[in-house]
Amino acid sequence: MLNPYTLLTPQILVALLRQPMYFVRQEYKRGIFVMDNKKTTSLLLTHYARHETDKERAQRHMRLLMKDQYRFMYDSTNEEHFQKLKIAAEQPPGFRVYINLMPKEWKASDGLKRKISSYMLYKLPWWQYSPADKLKVTLKERYGELYLALLWKGQQTEVHLDEIEKFIPCATT
Repeated sequence: MLNPYTLLTPQILVALLRQPMYFVRQEYKRGIFVMDNKKTTSLLLTHYARHETDKERAQRHMRLLMKDQYRFMYDSTNEEHFQKLKIAAEQPPGFRVYINLMPKEWKASDGLKRKISSYMLYKLPWWQYSPADKLKVTLKERYGELYLALLWKGQQTEVHLDEIEKFIPCATT
């Protein structure tokens, strides 16, 4: 499972808090390592600038997480929330806390490219896509969920990353 995000550190938190922010916390299954024991909980913080438009986006994000037991919205101007953010940035025992920032420019791996090609051939046949053709793939985040934006010969779509990762083409007979 692809995890493009970086661990939250005190240095990253300080850099983000040069301006007041909201942070939405949620469970983050992509942050769990295969070798993890069952006692490690992986969380994702999504940051939003602290102004009216982004407050509405953060609140919408919270509504989308109604079933997530870890959901919480931090306001960095609230001292109690600020202290909890500092603790999260220290990576407390039993937790792995990520921030929705990518440490480097993202590029699809060869394995993911093969999955995308198979997905397009089976799920988007009207595109008449050929794996030999140039395809532009970008990773997008929306409310803590990852999507792949696929652009090919003026056609574009967004597909949830989970859908492509789990895609198994049907066998033809």
